[in-house]
Amino acid sequence: MRHLLLVILVTFGGTLHAATGGVRVADLAWLAGPWRGTLANGAIFEAHYSAPTGGTIVSSSKEVRHGRTTAIELELFHEHDNTVIYQPFPNGKKSEHSFPLVEFSGEATRAVFENKKHDFPQVFVFHRVAFDVLTITLRGPGKDGTTKEIRYELTRVP
Repeated sequence: MRHLLLVILVTFGGTLHAATGGVRVADLAWLAGPWRGTLANGAIFEAHYSAPTGGTIVSSSKEVRHGRTTAIELELFHEHDNTVIYQPFPNGKKSEHSFPLVEFSGEATRAVFENKKHDFPQVFVFHRVAFDVLTITLRGPGKDGTTKEIRYELTRVP
Protein backbone atom coordinates (compact mmCIF):
# COMPACT_ATOMS: atom_id res chain seq x y z
CA MET A 1 0.00 0.00 0.00
CA ARG A 2 2.81 2.42 0.87
CA HIS A 3 4.49 1.63 -2.47
CA LEU A 4 1.22 2.32 -4.35
CA LEU A 5 0.86 5.69 -2.62
CA LEU A 6 4.44 6.60 -3.57
CA VAL A 7 3.72 5.72 -7.22
CA ILE A 8 0.57 7.87 -7.18
CA LEU A 9 2.44 10.82 -5.67
CA VAL A 10 5.28 10.53 -8.17
CA THR A 11 2.89 10.16 -11.11
CA PHE A 12 0.52 12.96 -10.15
CA GLY A 13 2.82 15.12 -8.05
CA GLY A 14 2.43 18.27 -10.17
CA THR A 15 -1.34 18.24 -9.95
CA LEU A 16 -1.40 17.40 -6.24
CA HIS A 17 1.08 20.22 -5.69
CA ALA A 18 -1.52 22.71 -6.98
CA ALA A 19 -4.33 21.16 -4.96
CA THR A 20 -2.37 21.69 -1.73
CA GLY A 21 -1.65 25.33 -2.51
CA GLY A 22 2.07 24.68 -2.68
CA VAL A 23 2.59 26.24 -6.11
CA ARG A 24 4.50 29.53 -6.07
CA VAL A 25 5.00 32.13 -8.76
CA ALA A 26 8.60 30.91 -8.95
CA ASP A 27 7.25 27.59 -10.28
CA LEU A 28 6.17 29.48 -13.42
CA ALA A 29 9.74 30.53 -14.26
CA TRP A 30 9.42 28.57 -17.52
CA LEU A 31 7.27 31.44 -18.89
CA ALA A 32 10.14 33.94 -18.68
CA GLY A 33 11.43 35.51 -21.83
CA PRO A 34 10.31 36.98 -25.15
CA TRP A 35 7.78 35.09 -27.34
CA ARG A 36 6.31 35.77 -30.80
CA GLY A 37 3.76 34.22 -33.13
CA THR A 38 1.40 34.89 -36.02
CA LEU A 39 -2.32 34.74 -35.23
CA ALA A 40 -5.06 33.27 -37.43
CA ASN A 41 -6.04 36.81 -38.53
CA GLY A 42 -2.47 37.45 -39.73
CA ALA A 43 -1.54 39.72 -36.83
CA ILE A 44 1.85 39.42 -35.15
CA PHE A 45 1.61 38.75 -31.41
CA GLU A 46 4.57 39.52 -29.16
CA ALA A 47 4.80 38.89 -25.42
CA HIS A 48 7.53 39.23 -22.82
CA TYR A 49 7.34 37.55 -19.40
CA SER A 50 9.67 38.70 -16.64
CA ALA A 51 11.57 36.39 -14.34
CA PRO A 52 9.62 35.54 -11.15
CA THR A 53 11.77 37.70 -8.89
CA GLY A 54 10.05 39.34 -5.94
CA GLY A 55 7.18 36.83 -6.08
CA THR A 56 5.67 38.24 -9.27
CA ILE A 57 5.83 37.80 -13.02
CA VAL A 58 4.91 40.83 -15.09
CA SER A 59 4.24 40.52 -18.78
CA SER A 60 3.45 42.85 -21.61
CA SER A 61 2.08 41.89 -24.98
CA LYS A 62 0.95 43.54 -28.16
CA GLU A 63 -0.81 42.62 -31.37
CA VAL A 64 0.36 44.25 -34.61
CA ARG A 65 -1.72 44.24 -37.81
CA HIS A 66 -0.83 45.99 -41.04
CA GLY A 67 2.07 47.74 -39.33
CA ARG A 68 -0.06 49.16 -36.47
CA THR A 69 -0.43 48.11 -32.86
CA THR A 70 -4.08 47.13 -32.48
CA ALA A 71 -4.08 45.79 -28.90
CA ILE A 72 -1.89 45.72 -25.83
CA GLU A 73 -2.17 43.82 -22.58
CA LEU A 74 -0.32 43.78 -19.32
CA GLU A 75 -0.47 40.77 -17.01
CA LEU A 76 0.51 40.16 -13.41
CA PHE A 77 1.07 36.76 -11.82
CA HIS A 78 1.19 37.03 -8.03
CA GLU A 79 0.32 35.10 -4.88
CA HIS A 80 -2.71 35.72 -2.66
CA ASP A 81 -3.92 33.44 0.15
CA ASN A 82 -1.55 30.61 -0.91
CA THR A 83 -2.84 30.71 -4.50
CA VAL A 84 -1.15 31.94 -7.65
CA ILE A 85 -3.36 34.54 -9.31
CA TYR A 86 -3.32 35.68 -12.94
CA GLN A 87 -4.49 39.30 -13.25
CA PRO A 88 -4.95 40.67 -16.78
CA PHE A 89 -4.89 44.37 -17.68
CA PRO A 90 -6.47 44.46 -21.18
CA ASN A 91 -5.48 47.63 -23.03
CA GLY A 92 -3.62 48.65 -19.86
CA LYS A 93 -6.72 48.73 -17.61
CA LYS A 94 -7.07 46.33 -14.68
CA SER A 95 -9.78 43.75 -15.30
CA GLU A 96 -12.32 43.43 -12.51
CA HIS A 97 -11.79 39.66 -12.80
CA SER A 98 -8.74 37.78 -11.59
CA PHE A 99 -8.07 34.13 -12.36
CA PRO A 100 -6.79 31.73 -9.68
CA LEU A 101 -4.57 28.79 -10.60
CA VAL A 102 -6.71 25.63 -10.74
CA GLU A 103 -4.31 23.12 -12.33
CA PHE A 104 -0.53 22.93 -12.44
CA SER A 105 2.06 20.51 -13.68
CA GLY A 106 5.65 21.54 -13.27
CA GLU A 107 6.81 18.50 -15.24
CA ALA A 108 4.57 19.37 -18.17
CA THR A 109 5.19 23.12 -17.79
CA ARG A 110 1.44 23.73 -17.86
CA ALA A 111 -0.68 26.10 -15.77
CA VAL A 112 -4.46 26.59 -15.94
CA PHE A 113 -6.19 29.67 -14.51
CA GLU A 114 -9.98 29.88 -14.32
CA ASN A 115 -12.80 32.24 -13.33
CA LYS A 116 -16.31 31.06 -14.25
CA LYS A 117 -17.77 34.50 -13.37
CA HIS A 118 -16.04 36.11 -16.36
CA ASP A 119 -17.79 36.13 -19.73
CA PHE A 120 -14.91 35.33 -22.10
CA PRO A 121 -12.41 33.97 -21.58
CA GLN A 122 -13.09 31.96 -18.44
CA VAL A 123 -10.00 29.79 -18.76
CA PHE A 124 -6.38 30.63 -19.60
CA VAL A 125 -4.02 27.72 -20.27
CA PHE A 126 -0.28 28.44 -20.46
CA HIS A 127 1.68 25.44 -21.74
CA ARG A 128 5.31 25.38 -22.76
CA VAL A 129 5.22 22.37 -25.06
CA ALA A 130 8.95 22.58 -25.87
CA PHE A 131 11.84 24.78 -24.77
CA ASP A 132 11.12 27.20 -27.59
CA VAL A 133 7.31 26.76 -28.00
CA LEU A 134 4.63 28.27 -25.75
CA THR A 135 0.90 27.89 -26.33
CA ILE A 136 -1.67 30.09 -24.65
CA THR A 137 -5.26 28.94 -24.96
CA LEU A 138 -8.26 31.09 -24.03
CA ARG A 139 -11.54 29.25 -23.55
CA GLY A 140 -15.09 30.09 -22.57
CA PRO A 141 -18.65 30.51 -23.78
CA GLY A 142 -19.12 32.13 -27.17
CA LYS A 143 -21.99 34.47 -28.05
CA ASP A 144 -24.00 31.58 -29.49
CA GLY A 145 -23.58 29.49 -26.33
CA THR A 146 -21.01 27.09 -27.76
CA THR A 147 -17.49 26.88 -26.36
CA LYS A 148 -15.13 29.35 -28.02
CA GLU A 149 -11.37 28.81 -28.04
CA ILE A 150 -8.53 31.05 -29.14
CA ARG A 151 -5.04 29.58 -29.29
CA TYR A 152 -1.73 31.44 -29.51
CA GLU A 153 1.26 29.41 -30.68
CA LEU A 154 4.40 31.29 -29.86
CA THR A 155 8.09 30.64 -30.35
CA ARG A 156 10.88 31.92 -28.16
CA VAL A 157 12.61 34.95 -29.64
CA PRO A 158 16.40 34.52 -29.52
